[in-house]
Amino acid sequence: MKNDTDIFGIAFEDYLSGNLTGVIKVKTMLSGFTENETLPVTYFFRNYEEMPEWEQQVLSKIKGRILDVGAGAGAHSLELQNRGHEVTAIDTSPGAVKTMKARGVREAYQADIFTFTKEKYDHVLFLMNGIGMAEDLNGLRKLLLHLKTILKPGGVVWIESTDILYMYREEDGSILLPLGNRYYGEIRYQLYYGNKKGKPFRWLFVDKDNLYHIAHSCGYAPDFTYDGKSSNYVAALRLP
Repeated sequence: MKNDTDIFGIAFEDYLSGNLTGVIKVKTMLSGFTENETLPVTYFFRNYEEMPEWEQQVLSKIKGRILDVGAGAGAHSLELQNRGHEVTAIDTSPGAVKTMKARGVREAYQADIFTFTKEKYDHVLFLMNGIGMAEDLNGLRKLLLHLKTILKPGGVVWIESTDILYMYREEDGSILLPLGNRYYGEIRYQLYYGNKKGKPFRWLFVDKDNLYHIAHSCGYAPDFTYDGKSSNYVAALRLP
């Protein structure tokens, strides 16, 4: 199996070439636990009607200058652009950026949000658990502080995440958390597509309490706008 760092980009470009049945295999690695799942590539090309309720709610609430972080194949950016909003889409995947441009996203850049400083925005989006790119709670604090430099006064950071405490629940109902100081929402992923595999990478799922306290300490006013049945939620972090 060949190593490749741009699994998403390869899968997206393959989809545009006509492979509508492609599947990305996702290996989730927790302390003492490994889970394998599959993710149809078609999901990244969904339209507004195919999006889950919480994504539709966010996209319907925002306007102005918008930054879509980890934009993938551009589903959210295209919807917002079609509604007449000014949208900048960024992703670290070169294949994803190429795909977005091919689909008609007017402003799509290969960039790392931790160093991105193009201009000021009214809204910054981290949908599809995109805030996970912070990797850990310290990274989340660092990211939220950086976002203050690219937000307009009164600007909002929209975060979708999930409290994955349920994944540590034993059959008797007790919770067995990882040993040491590692936060239970810090996990590792590895992606596979066809005969290619990506390098393992870290990802963060943050519970509401930790997000609230970290966001508040960074100068945001957090508001939880959606609570899902699967421990997922959406938070709007507003600057004064």
